[in-house]
Amino acid sequence: MRCLLLQCILSQNRMGHENPTEKGKIMMACAEKFGAGAVRNILRHNRREIEHSSNHDIDPERLEQDYILSPDRGMTEYDYFLQRKAELYCYNRKDVNVMVGWIVTAPQDLTPERYDDFFYATYDFLENRYGEENVVQAIVHDDEGGQPHLHFCFIPVEEDLKHEQGYKICANDVLDRRELRNFHPDLQRYLNEHGLEDARVMTGVTKRQGGNRTVAQLKAEREQEYQQEVERPALYFGESSGPELRF
Repeated sequence: MRCLLLQCILSQNRMGHENPTEKGKIMMACAEKFGAGAVRNILRHNRREIEHSSNHDIDPERLEQDYILSPDRGMTEYDYFLQRKAELYCYNRKDVNVMVGWIVTAPQDLTPERYDDFFYATYDFLENRYGEENVVQAIVHDDEGGQPHLHFCFIPVEEDLKHEQGYKICANDVLDRRELRNFHPDLQRYLNEHGLEDARVMTGVTKRQGGNRTVAQLKAEREQEYQQEVERPALYFGESSGPELRF
């Protein structure tokens, strides 16, 4: 399985207005697309139900700090995924991505007392954006090193009157360039409107880490950058090198 990580980059020139923080920053959210064969294991991984996970950053003693935001539907999340998927038109191809997962990290300069407010507001934003009926899973992870983060998994649904269901699954249409460009400004606006002006959804990670990356590549690059920072003295003050990218 190879899942492509779409790292969303916002620049002052492309957006036509000033960024809420300095130029050259990338956002604190990224999205993955999943084929049908990957869905069950992704949901189990997020639930910490896989006994021997490849993520060695998970601290078993901190598992109780994770919490669920998605609705309790009286069935497993995978069963709900199958039920909802059956209600929609889906192309019968192996390469169709049937689920999208946003990973939204708490801003590094946000106080821990505000984390819950941030994640609840972010969940509401995502649920309103993609539809409550399409939400498969939403879990906050705080059992790893680095910043806590939200995993929000949903079925990407687009209206399509050509099919009797009236709606189809199409990740490319839902997660198009316009959506990737507007996601973070829209999230920031929503947070501001709900009393979270101090939650700045921009990080200090540089643009050179942007573009298409796999999760493994991003983690490897971040580890390399961390080692470089450890081995040489800091030349600048007042700006963080950004949070660790944890998934």
